Formats: sequence, structure tokens, C-alpha cells
Amino acid sequence: MLDYYEAVGQPLATHVGWLRRRGHGEAICILPHDGAANDRVFDVSYESALRDAQFDVEVIPNQGAGAAALRVESARRLFPALWFNEATTKGGLEALGWYHEKKDEARDIGLGPEHDWSSHGADAFGLMCVAYERPRGKTVPTARRKQGWVV
Repeated sequence: MLDYYEAVGQPLATHVGWLRRRGHGEAICILPHDGAANDRVFDVSYESALRDAQFDVEVIPNQGAGAAALRVESARRLFPALWFNEATTKGGLEALGWYHEKKDEARDIGLGPEHDWSSHGADAFGLMCVAYERPRGKTVPTARRKQGWVV
């Protein structure tokens, strides 16, 4: 995991600029199912706008009931194989650490993810894990530990 980025209320151009400044101009942008929905006023979607900005885009179909559990299980499966740049992913790691289930204490049942400051980052991470395909024949060098990378 190279970078963590989260923002609210900025135009799409801000996010595209950030990706390019960080050297991610060749990134595949993974979007949730609503990334394909058109804005009713401007008749554009995040998917089409990112494609217009020359990014490859993949929209993950709506996974319906159980989508949150699928994201969590995908993240649990993949997490042991991931490396995080400690300096540039700190906020994302904090969101993952805080992400938790909302509970109905009276009935002792889970109600799905708590929607708080951590949920957008954690949900995005989970969606990335759902979409991830491990590159064949590629491994992460152990020398990265000395460069601030953590497992």
C-alpha cells in the first residue's frame, strides 16, 4: 500500500491532480457501483470523468446484502500479504484499526459497520481487496522493511 488519500467536497480535478503528483497517473481507479451513476445536472459520472482524464476505471458491481461482510473477509484474507508505507498510509491504517461493527446491545446483535470517520477509508480498502488480483511472479523485497514499510 503506497499512499492513503481521503478528501471531502473537492472537485474531481483535485483528486486527479493528487494522483498524478504522487506518480499514480497509470493507476486503475476502482469505484463502487454508484461510481457509474450519472449526475442529473451535468450528465457525467465519476467513471466517465476519470476515463476522460485518461485513467483506467473498474466499477465493482453492487454486491447487495452482505457486501460489508464480503469486504471485511476479503481484507482479512489479503491483509497478511500486504505491505504498507508507514509514512504515507498512517491515516488509512488508523481508519482500519478503528473500523467496527455497530451493535444493538439490548438484543446482542450486530447491525453492520458503524458509519463514522473510519468507515469511508475502511470500506474503500475493503473494496480494493475485493477487486485485487495478485500479480503473477511478483514479490515484495524484504529490504522494504528498512525503508519504512511495515507488514
